[in-house]
Amino acid sequence: MPRPAGARNHDFEEKRSALVDGLTRFAVTAELRRPSLRQFAIAVEASEPTLRHYFQDRRGVVLAILERMGKFGQAVRKDLASPSENVAGAVKSYYKVAAPGAQFDLYTRAHAFGLIEGIADEATGKAYLKYMLEPALTVITDKLASTPDAPVSALKQRAAAFAVLSPLILIGIHQMLLGGAEEAPLDSRSTIDLLQTWLGEAISE
Repeated sequence: MPRPAGARNHDFEEKRSALVDGLTRFAVTAELRRPSLRQFAIAVEASEPTLRHYFQDRRGVVLAILERMGKFGQAVRKDLASPSENVAGAVKSYYKVAAPGAQFDLYTRAHAFGLIEGIADEATGKAYLKYMLEPALTVITDKLASTPDAPVSALKQRAAAFAVLSPLILIGIHQMLLGGAEEAPLDSRSTIDLLQTWLGEAISE
């Protein structure tokens, strides 16, 4: 007897997860041009009806990719949230872990994918915030909240989180995706070292 329309196969979640893995790899390696559902399907050697079965539509595909990208960073964020002896140490320890990752192409492309898709579609934008951007900001506020001499107000902690995170994403986009490495080369490591020192001094209460 054929399965009723809309019914799920017994290994639905397993097959969906495998598709999300492939779709995520495609999202961070393909040209950042908002792929069509057909392009997503070709990338994972599936049909458009198959993707619709597992994700409903193109937006569902993108939402699943963003959620998976967010999960990839959970372990790193857990380590980053640990307290430090002072604010300078907090910023230094954060950049020690986060900065090398931010200089890898895949990290930058993941955020670029989220930005491109999120700006174009409101629901996708909220997903990028939920799964990627807000967790990245929250880990900094959590780290500061447990660090002596750090700002105690939520407003200041949040402002500090934006100040710490933003350069990492912007430098990566500038150098890797906008042609800055050729048109306007930047010593990223030295620049981040300067930012680390300045921010460590500026954020202290």
